[in-house]
Amino acid sequence: MSSLAEALTTRATELGFARIGFARAEPLGIEAERLRAFLSAGRHGDMAWLADTADVRIDPRHEKMLRSARTIVVLATPFARDEPDLGPAPGVIARYARGRDYHNVLGKRLKKLASLLRAQGFSTRHSVDSMPVLERAWAERAGVGFIGKNCCLIVPGLGSHVLLSTLVTAAEIEPTPPIRERCGECRACLDACPTRAFVAPRELDARRCISYLTIEHEGPIDAALRAPMGNRFFGCDLCQDVCPFNRTQPPAAASTAPFAPDPRLDGVDAAAILAMSVEAHAAFTLASPLQRPGRVGLARNAALVLGNGGERRHLPVLREAARAHDSATVREAAAWAADRIEARTSVE
Repeated sequence: MSSLAEALTTRATELGFARIGFARAEPLGIEAERLRAFLSAGRHGDMAWLADTADVRIDPRHEKMLRSARTIVVLATPFARDEPDLGPAPGVIARYARGRDYHNVLGKRLKKLASLLRAQGFSTRHSVDSMPVLERAWAERAGVGFIGKNCCLIVPGLGSHVLLSTLVTAAEIEPTPPIRERCGECRACLDACPTRAFVAPRELDARRCISYLTIEHEGPIDAALRAPMGNRFFGCDLCQDVCPFNRTQPPAAASTAPFAPDPRLDGVDAAAILAMSVEAHAAFTLASPLQRPGRVGLARNAALVLGNGGERRHLPVLREAARAHDSATVREAAAWAADRIEARTSVE
């Protein structure tokens, strides 16, 4: 290992990163083909920014990234904690979003690591899911992990519940060898998806993915996908929950302390979120990943969760939202949820 790679590895460990790897900065090959196929099939849904930045994602030396790039540094940080499902009852929030905004937590660490490179005169750009970088592709090339059939990066010993950060730098660092894919014949993740979002191994149709639907998608959610969403309020861990590589001992609580559940989630239920004012929503989601869908997106999700929960006690708040919410999307979702509860309970 070169002295620079060693210095980066040591500093990364001090800052709390669990894995680090290095890949040669060059145009992507098979990964670029997969991205192009994904986009041409329209599987990115509303995420137009993926298509708009495809050329930059494919080539780190693009003029909109870093022309002098020689190395991609990839870092992985575990966030999973030994805790039960958490979220606004009866809904569940994906593990990564239960605590503080990871962009802020890891961004501060990454900036310190990037300063080590800049101090030696190397141009460097750092990103925590904030620049057009295909993080998982570079993580696989850098030997940090391998991409499983569910399109998630799997890090041996840590599983797939990790957050990725990258440095695109002009420093020339010897690449670390990649890790072979280890899924074998297992297809537990593919079979676990209730909305059948996987077209094939390593091929996802985001338009059917619960994470995409609850976070990125704007407007009404396809009626055929609402019931299969179940109690997923924000994001989804189902295809990861069944993965054998996630049957590992959770990291020490101290190492994942920044990702501990936010106290604001205690005592807040989906009914309250559905009825939140603009001001209440802003306070509830401040510095949280839950900001991403906006007030309308969260209220829509809350209505669908309540409808799938099937409890008649939620009918008043759903009927009120269906009548008076300021968003047509929420009004429609609330009406669907109320009708679903009425239909189910009348049969019972």
